[in-house]
Amino acid sequence: MTSISPPIQSVLELFQGPLANVRFADIDAAGLAKLAAEVEAAGAEVEQQEQRLTELRQLLAQRQEALLALAQQALAYARVYAENDEALLEELNRIALPRPASRAAKPKKQGRASASDRAEPLLDAAEPAVDPELNEPSSASDPTADEAAARPGRKGRGRVAQAAAE
Repeated sequence: MTSISPPIQSVLELFQGPLANVRFADIDAAGLAKLAAEVEAAGAEVEQQEQRLTELRQLLAQRQEALLALAQQALAYARVYAENDEALLEELNRIALPRPASRAAKPKKQGRASASDRAEPLLDAAEPAVDPELNEPSSASDPTADEAAARPGRKGRGRVAQAAAE
């Protein structure tokens, strides 16, 4: 790619061809050629810097994505930690982290969505469990809720369904 526009290249060609031996004040073929070479060098430098900038932007995006994943994990752990501290839990629940770019870019599956497809971007296992039948947080003292939280394969069961299963 050239940094010199076609009309200017036409002028340069004229001073390399029929006007090669002509000089107008301080304008001649050598001066034009020298400045054209400087323009081309500057253009090459711009291309290199743009390529480097593209690489740096990709690196930044990767690091931001890694930080987001770590922040999501930290928030999930903090929610578990703050289970008995209402003020801290309320503050943590006001934080809404965005979805990671890699998860958002995944194509949607056809057919019925699974529970993991409907999950929020944050780690749901660390959030307070919600009883789907009562639409309220399950009791921390409920042993079936604690037992269900400890078994990741048994998610999606409310207290009534858990009691019926026992």
